[in-house]
Amino acid sequence: MKLKSLLSISLVALVASSASFAHSLTDYEAQYKKALEQASRPAEDRKRDAGRKPQQVMQFVGVKPGMKVLDLIASGGYYTEVLAHRVGKNGEVLAHNNKFMREVMEGRFNKELDSRLEKNRLPNVKRFDKEFGEFNLENEIDVATMVLNYHDVYGFPAEKRQAMLNEIKKALKPGGIFMVIDAQANPGKHNPKLHRLNSQIAKDDILKIGFKLVEESAILANPKDDHSKVVFDPSIRGKTDRYLLKFVK
Repeated sequence: MKLKSLLSISLVALVASSASFAHSLTDYEAQYKKALEQASRPAEDRKRDAGRKPQQVMQFVGVKPGMKVLDLIASGGYYTEVLAHRVGKNGEVLAHNNKFMREVMEGRFNKELDSRLEKNRLPNVKRFDKEFGEFNLENEIDVATMVLNYHDVYGFPAEKRQAMLNEIKKALKPGGIFMVIDAQANPGKHNPKLHRLNSQIAKDDILKIGFKLVEESAILANPKDDHSKVVFDPSIRGKTDRYLLKFVK
């Protein structure tokens, strides 16, 4: 009788704990949604959300409060801010840009990131102005992200690209996540003029380094995009067919 009572009490406690966790998670997602919608976030960012679906992407990748994230080739910092709100005050985001990205188009992206971070607006973000090969990070990053830029680094010589991927892998903790989003190209294609790279090419490239592909998502897919246009074409910009890949170290 005592054993049955103990088992019953344990089951009730487990159910209550699970319900509490589910409630906390729901509450957190609601708070995150509000953070993305707040007026202090750049209006242009909020316009992009419909096509970029940041909350769904964060859920898929598994970015959580308190994590340390490396936003690779952050450009003007759209995803840097998305990540900053996601990891919260106890987390940290390293906004990485190399010299090329800081200087291209008369420093446009550098100015955008400066504006985004001025007056300590995102206190959990640190600029990480480094060239590939200079990271000096080892087993300390929970998640590394590369959004709409892997097609460019695929243009590196194979040895340089492999060194970059190994550097990312070294920076990640055991079990750390590497997220890649890019514009889809037709099978077997890398089309630098269109800024597109076929997802299988990207997967094969990254798997060679020893990453494991956990999952891929169609959250950002668009079957109406026939992959024939440059991603900046007004008719398709912001609506390209994109793949979302989740790798683990």
